[in-house]
Amino acid sequence: MIPFDLAFLFVGVAFALALVPGPDNIFVLTQSALHGRIAGLIVTMG
Repeated sequence: MIPFDLAFLFVGVAFALALVPGPDNIFVLTQSALHGRIAGLIVTMG
């Protein structure tokens, strides 16, 4: 059985990683901020 403190640490780290945006999201946010909403939509569509 996994110790409680290790399980609690795992859940905390997994939750924190789920909240952090990935590289794709950061790219879309950057393009939207620099070039506007339409550029962000174009980047999203590929």
